Amino acid sequence: MLSWMLIWMTQQARFLKAEVEGAVTAALKENTNAGWGVFGLIFIAVLREGFETVIFVSAQFQQGFTPALGALGGLLGAAIIGALIFKWGVKIEFRQFFKFMGILLLLIVAGLAVSALKHFDQAAAILSQTDSKYAGICVYFDRTSQLHSCILGPMVWNAAAILPDRHFPGILLKALFGYRERLYLLQAVGYTIFLVTVGPLYFQKLGGQPNVASKITESAREQAS
Repeated sequence: MLSWMLIWMTQQARFLKAEVEGAVTAALKENTNAGWGVFGLIFIAVLREGFETVIFVSAQFQQGFTPALGALGGLLGAAIIGALIFKWGVKIEFRQFFKFMGILLLLIVAGLAVSALKHFDQAAAILSQTDSKYAGICVYFDRTSQLHSCILGPMVWNAAAILPDRHFPGILLKALFGYRERLYLLQAVGYTIFLVTVGPLYFQKLGGQPNVASKITESAREQAS
């Protein structure tokens, strides 16, 4: 779903900004009360995010001092980033910005694929141990090794001693990009397949057809004027 959203937004973003601005400008010119509708939409969106933030922060405060300190640090960081966006956001080249964010999102989704395979492997291992009918589901199982997988194949990466995924910064990489201190063959294959299939499709949509986008943008500007 995230991959589809990224590709669709990349394809639509070439003319979506001009289309939305043209529609809002036309609505404000035709109806003086339309401004309150735009304000109400933005207000509700911000209020919803505010409620989610309050619930999240309150839960962190109930878990102790360290999580609460992390929540306050996150709020402070968000406030600083917001101030910087308001001050220097108009100078950002948004095409390059969203291109960079799209690449970052690709890596995040690829990490989700790695994490999903790990959870699926754990589920298969539990099923094989709890139900004798599925005892043979673990096609790859080395009983002589303490580090093994059920269906993911042999281990191809072991960085537990260098960059563990339960301590900083490994835990941050794990949360964002699906980093694992131990990587198995099927996870590496899945990660590579995702990047070599969805990645080129993303860059293809990113290039697009500028002549079509320019025509749509020009049409939206004419409607707005």
